[in-house]
Amino acid sequence: MKRKSFLTAAIATAVMMTTLVPAAFAETGTPSVAPAAQKSVDAQTAASNALQAQAAKYGFKSDLSDLQYVSTVNTLGGTVVRYQQTVNGAELFTHQVTVTLDNAGQALLIASDYVPNLTAQPVSKKIGENAAEQKALAALNATDAPSAMNSRVFGYIFENGQAVPAYKVVTHSGESEVESFVHAENGKVLKKRDLHQHVNGTGKVFNPNPVRTQGNATGLTDNNNKDSTALTNQLKSVTLQGLDGSGYLKGQYVNITSKVNTYSSTNTFNYTRSSGSFEDVMAYYHIDTVQRYIQSLGFLNINNRAISVKPNGTTQDNSWYSPSTKDLTFGTGGVDDAEDAGIIAHEYGHSIQDNQVPGFGATEEGGAMGEGFGDFMGATYEDALVPNTAFKALIGEWDATSYSSSTPPTLRRLDTSKKYPTNMDGEVHDDGEIWSHGEYDMAQAFGRDVATKIILQSHFSLTPNSGFKDGVAAIKAADQALYGGSHLSQITSIWAARGL
Repeated sequence: MKRKSFLTAAIATAVMMTTLVPAAFAETGTPSVAPAAQKSVDAQTAASNALQAQAAKYGFKSDLSDLQYVSTVNTLGGTVVRYQQTVNGAELFTHQVTVTLDNAGQALLIASDYVPNLTAQPVSKKIGENAAEQKALAALNATDAPSAMNSRVFGYIFENGQAVPAYKVVTHSGESEVESFVHAENGKVLKKRDLHQHVNGTGKVFNPNPVRTQGNATGLTDNNNKDSTALTNQLKSVTLQGLDGSGYLKGQYVNITSKVNTYSSTNTFNYTRSSGSFEDVMAYYHIDTVQRYIQSLGFLNINNRAISVKPNGTTQDNSWYSPSTKDLTFGTGGVDDAEDAGIIAHEYGHSIQDNQVPGFGATEEGGAMGEGFGDFMGATYEDALVPNTAFKALIGEWDATSYSSSTPPTLRRLDTSKKYPTNMDGEVHDDGEIWSHGEYDMAQAFGRDVATKIILQSHFSLTPNSGFKDGVAAIKAADQALYGGSHLSQITSIWAARGL
């Protein structure tokens, strides 16, 4: 979210916030040197051994009998093994545990949403799956018949200190896809959320924005989307990769769904900013470019999908990512947000985190981490395109011309003096400046590519409830996994300067 957060938590806050403690870390949070595990030990066995060793600390059962293995994901820095907490053999929805292992099988980190000593609410008589589906549809006021695509799964949700028996029902009605949790005995809908992925073309865009490419904001004004010689001079010709050949801006990683429904039979999209199609091209090009950059770092499983984007989807001077619909919306208040690549990359950052950790940002600190990471993505993307020191640690200079009095104008800075916890004020964008500063300092110290790899790797180890200290621990573990801890001393100093 550019300003006031519309990034509402998709999952209710869990009962407890578990601090991430690396299994092989000393009390200071610094990775300790441990003997390399035998490569003959498989990842699931190594993870299980780590969980049993830490059972007392996290409240796990000694035999791990209520932790069900879910998946093993191979990453650049090793392996992440994921488990699902169960109650009476059924899933406790959204409560998971991850174990991060390095390439030698050494446990680096345990992240846990596990609820210990959990009591299950008794149920005398369950309603059936079909009845649960009908209750979910009724709560949505859906008039169509149940779809063959609908699904129903029995499990538990954590409510008021208990495991409450419920069906998770995913319904498809018209163009909507909704996840509902229906009480398994009385049929009450406890909660619900909306869930709604080649050829090359050419186009013209601001790359990243006209203030950066001109070198200043002189003569650059929005003027209600009118063209001007100064702004037209800043247009750059680019290749639009991965289009599906339909003539619309639909491709491997982006699906533009705009009111103007931009179309070209030759896949040529050259517009000036007075056209509503200009923002369509901007959004397609810059999101596609950021996704390809992530893949160039070696990550092929981070938001690797065609994300739906509404470039002029609201008249507000704001933009947002929706964790329920999984799409992006950009506003037209002031300078159209989708005319500034830094703003586009920021919002895409929210989608990245939600893809790596579904439901991320369930706490205020998590929300601040999301805003800070978005600013990091936007600022480093702009820096890579126009490495002008006059714009160091700034984001959204063109967008900010409609509200900023600074020179150059900026949405936010990534080099404030804020520290944790002294300068926390409970507003995610304000507090996010603490997080973005630390991440941006990493990019200055190690270069954009190394810093981004460490940060993206660290996200895999987080949970929906993670906060600042959890994030720093995960960053340290990621550096250990990717680079053998070679940046650990600098990472420690960078985050200590931010009070973490």
